[in-house]
Amino acid sequence: MSPKLKKWLIIGGSIFGGLVVVVIIAAVAISLLFRSGGGYAYEAYDMDDGTGYRGAYGEGEYAEEDWAYPEAPSAAPGASYDEAQSLDSSNIIYTPEDIDVSQEQQTDRLIIRNGSISLQSNDTRAAKTEIEQLVESLAGEGAFIVSSNEYGGAENLPYVSMSIRVPATQFDAVMEQITSMAVEGTNPSIVTTADDVTEEYVDLEARIETLETARDRLLALMENAATTEDLLMAERQLTEREAEIESLMGRLRYLTEAARLSRIDIDLQPYILSQPVDTRWRPAETVREAFEALIDGLRDFGDFLIFFAIAVLPWLVVFGAVIYGIIRFVIWRVRVGQRKRAAAAPVIEED
Repeated sequence: MSPKLKKWLIIGGSIFGGLVVVVIIAAVAISLLFRSGGGYAYEAYDMDDGTGYRGAYGEGEYAEEDWAYPEAPSAAPGASYDEAQSLDSSNIIYTPEDIDVSQEQQTDRLIIRNGSISLQSNDTRAAKTEIEQLVESLAGEGAFIVSSNEYGGAENLPYVSMSIRVPATQFDAVMEQITSMAVEGTNPSIVTTADDVTEEYVDLEARIETLETARDRLLALMENAATTEDLLMAERQLTEREAEIESLMGRLRYLTEAARLSRIDIDLQPYILSQPVDTRWRPAETVREAFEALIDGLRDFGDFLIFFAIAVLPWLVVFGAVIYGIIRFVIWRVRVGQRKRAAAAPVIEED
């Protein structure tokens, strides 16, 4: 064994032995800690029912018991979360009852529900009439037809596109009734959306309240204005505040109405087996279509020639002239070289 290899083996063995010693010392220390009564305790709290359990490890034993958190002596009922956080959390533990969340805030949400239905019908016009009657029956609750359009299809089986608004309380029932108009065995396409605008609604109310307070202050300033300049400035600001209030009030009314009346977009398509076979033959239309195709082709070809002559041909001429000049130059150089070599060649005299 070489001295260098022997040296590295001694160093590696020393390091390994040191690590083993450290691990043994750590294990002995941990064992002594638990034997001397050390350990750790834990607590768990169930936010649902206000109870919990706690336990501890130590001296090789495990214990656990059910318990309930004590009420916070210094926390006022209805304290907010921020107030709870500001107190000494090491001494006070809050229960769910200490944070007041009203039932109205939890359940009173402003939801805008909309839907769209695409289905196939044996008689699209009859289905359209049935939908119109359905909307009319709910007119007392505010339902109405937003738009209705017929297009394409056969003579008595057109495609129908409709948009209606119905009370949000009747949304599911109306969607189900319209879906039932589809041909049996087909799969109508149904899409529903729900948009929670409660946060926006509350924010708008707060902004309106703030602007109304500012408006009242401006009115008071106008009554006590000492100069015409102050009066005009207050009046201008008052006009701006009133315009903002009207804009926010309009948005507020829109959200309220959109949440009260849900929009449903309906697409009625004629069922293919219900459509009559088209046996009509119109040769005149075929001739016309052929002439239109010919004219379109000639027009496209003429457009191509114009584009080519203006945008492409000049560049081809330039590049062609350059390439032709290069070729002529190369040929000239070859001929000159041949003449020089011929002139430099020795003349062989014949006997």
